[in-house]
Amino acid sequence: MMAFNILKQLEEPETKSLDEHIINCIKRAAHQSLKMNKNKIIMNINPNKLPALRSLMKADKGSSCIIMDKEQYIIKVKVLLSAGTAFQKIKDKDKHVNQDTTENIVKIMENKLNYRINDLKKCKRLTEQEYNFIRTSGSRCAVLFCQPKVHKQGMPLRPIISTTNNNNYKLAKYLTILLLEEARTKPKSYIKDSFTFAKLIQQQKPQRNDIMLSLDIEALFTNTPVHEAMNLAIKIIMKKKQEDNRFTMLNEEDLKHRFYLAVTNTPFRFYNELYLQVDGVSMDSPLASILADIFMEHIEQELEKFEDNNKIKFYRRYIDDTFIIFNGKQGDIDKLLNYVNSLHPNLKFTNEVENDYELSFLDSSCQAKKYKIGLIKTLTFRALSICSSETLLTEECNIIEKTLVKNEYPVKLVKRKINNTIQQFRFSQPTVSKSLKKMFFVPLTYYGIETIIMTNKIKNILEKTYPTTKVIFGFKKDLTINKLFMKNYKGVDPMNIGVIYKLSCSKCSKVYIGQTQLNVKERMKQHHEGLKDPGKSSAADHMLNNAYHVINFKDPEILGRDISKKRLEIKETLCTIKYNNAYNKISHELARGIAYASRSTRTPGERESRTVEQQTT
Repeated sequence: MMAFNILKQLEEPETKSLDEHIINCIKRAAHQSLKMNKNKIIMNINPNKLPALRSLMKADKGSSCIIMDKEQYIIKVKVLLSAGTAFQKIKDKDKHVNQDTTENIVKIMENKLNYRINDLKKCKRLTEQEYNFIRTSGSRCAVLFCQPKVHKQGMPLRPIISTTNNNNYKLAKYLTILLLEEARTKPKSYIKDSFTFAKLIQQQKPQRNDIMLSLDIEALFTNTPVHEAMNLAIKIIMKKKQEDNRFTMLNEEDLKHRFYLAVTNTPFRFYNELYLQVDGVSMDSPLASILADIFMEHIEQELEKFEDNNKIKFYRRYIDDTFIIFNGKQGDIDKLLNYVNSLHPNLKFTNEVENDYELSFLDSSCQAKKYKIGLIKTLTFRALSICSSETLLTEECNIIEKTLVKNEYPVKLVKRKINNTIQQFRFSQPTVSKSLKKMFFVPLTYYGIETIIMTNKIKNILEKTYPTTKVIFGFKKDLTINKLFMKNYKGVDPMNIGVIYKLSCSKCSKVYIGQTQLNVKERMKQHHEGLKDPGKSSAADHMLNNAYHVINFKDPEILGRDISKKRLEIKETLCTIKYNNAYNKISHELARGIAYASRSTRTPGERESRTVEQQTT
């Protein structure tokens, strides 16, 4: 697995690619290191701890993990789904007494979307490029999961509908990137992040009776009135079209249909039950944040009509979190809260007032500080950027030190890194290097000490061969705890999409290895149809050309999974190489090259590689 990933990444460097000689040097060093460590299984966690990790959940804020009773979690989610009118359960059978399976629902939605956009292409209101971008196949069903809000009293759940690769995901992305982000200007209250907010707030000069307060909206995404938000978005796009007629070929009616398909009636599953979201926006949809933000901008315009609006001295908003400096007393704050809660029946505002001249806003989370040495510098730099005085900086650095020490960081290391970061931040001056080196960045997946050994060897080779060149390695995470426990609150996906599969012959030992981004049932239907159309399917041709040879298309063996088309092709090719009796074609040149290099460095008895088994499980 490590050999395959590292060689794959070295084969395809970043945009500023290394020249051919440097690539060969890196490959030689990698081959030597991997050959020495090829039989080692890299495992940085005790196998006995894995079952415990799989019972964890991710918190709503930060990187902390929550242990929650599964039955209580399911009950709380079902209560949330039954409350209000945002969600509607799909009946088990339709009016024709057909089973409403996940596959059927997704297929209906997919066909409906493709039919509509095909009409637009025929009418020349969508270009060929736009059509290919939006058109969908092999869609997944959206899935609901919830994350506990550990920073809220009672630890309520935040519902998230993961829409990645579902039937309308590409359409939502198209409307977001190509239309809304280009057509819309940023609102006056916009803040980019906590760093921008810190700079703005430091410029304010508080006056007597000024009070800091924050407004928060309960479940903004779920409660956003989706039809009103869509109408506001369409007005923005049409206004842009009036200014520039070439901006889009879609008219107002076309946009209404596209937004309707992209946002409303999104089917999703929670474990084995199917639901529709009939109102609100799916939090994971590309359109979610921008539609919610557009509607909040509309609410802000209504807020300007507040009779005591002149008492609002400073106003900034980050999606659903609003910070206000208000000149008044508690009665005036209550009056403001009552007014904003009267603006729309779907929205419920809550407020928090400063305490001892302090108010938590943005970046306040229950975050586990676990990023090792690099985290010390990151947290210190954040404190330097946000803290407005030496006193606050000292307090923040003390908190950082105490927290890291509790997490078993060496005290001397923490103190030294904090002091060094402060010194670098305040006193460092730009220097001119005496001998400029050509620098390249190579990302590698981190698997353990073997990765460090390999990169050090590569650096040593390059320093001798190319003294004017410097290669910087960056390490990426592979398997994370989040991936281990994700299925606990998402359930098991009943649709086998994005798989590598094997079809075995009942009469001989030959096998067919294939991959598909479609539902594997759909792919098996295509193979079966090949029995009537020779040349359409190699697996079907095997049955047609060999009497009494039978392949069971109803029960393929799943060898591996992936959502990336490129990685599916690579894994398919590696599996084909593993099974010497496979009769399908090798489809990826990179994997074929790796297989050749791997075979050339091994003895005949070592040709059966375990790398493929690790990569496809």
